[in-house]
Amino acid sequence: MRGRVSTAERGLVDARLRAVRPHLVLIVLVGPLLAAGATLLGNPLPYLVIPLVLVLAGAWYFRSRLMRPRRWPVAAAVLGGLAGLHLGAMALWPLSPVTGAALGTAGYFLAVDARRRVLEPYTPELADSRVEVPWQARGDRGLHLLVAHDRITLAGSRGRFRLVRPMVALSGVGAVEQILVARRATLEVPGVGELRVTVTPGPAVRITVPPGQWIVPTDHGREIARLVARRKELAGVEG
Repeated sequence: MRGRVSTAERGLVDARLRAVRPHLVLIVLVGPLLAAGATLLGNPLPYLVIPLVLVLAGAWYFRSRLMRPRRWPVAAAVLGGLAGLHLGAMALWPLSPVTGAALGTAGYFLAVDARRRVLEPYTPELADSRVEVPWQARGDRGLHLLVAHDRITLAGSRGRFRLVRPMVALSGVGAVEQILVARRATLEVPGVGELRVTVTPGPAVRITVPPGQWIVPTDHGREIARLVARRKELAGVEG
């Protein structure tokens, strides 16, 4: 039977998302509005198209990625950086790199705070939402196990993981369990031989996927197992 999500459970996660909407609005509007203000100070009106495009692009992006908080900081940095470059170009050209870096950095940290408010602390209610929950691999800040409402993904910001992200639908996920790794090892990701995960001694999560298994070092194996099980239940996936 398909699992049901209570109104209270949805409400807790919805409250987190509502709380960060002002952050996202600031990210989308402040930089382009400053750039538009600088454009109006004696520059041709057609240049106002650029801030307008940035607002529309930012609004579309954060609306479409609302359930993927992990991606917010990089997008905010790009949006702020572009707005800052335009601001500098319209006001004081030599300061364009400075304004770009300043607004990009401000957007990044504002989005980091918004992401933290949605994802931390991790509570079971997040399993009953559609929010993609990232779990960082222990000892590798660039590698994450992403658990979405319909799939799991290994995503990284270094090496080949920047280009290849193994993904498995929840219907293809088998057993998920916490294990204890005795010694350091570098393991191939099954089916994607050029990808390797370095597993450090300590707790890890083992996930059965076709055509083998993923082993990711983490101290949160039990939470991940419960999260995947709950989302499979909500999706009507057996096993």
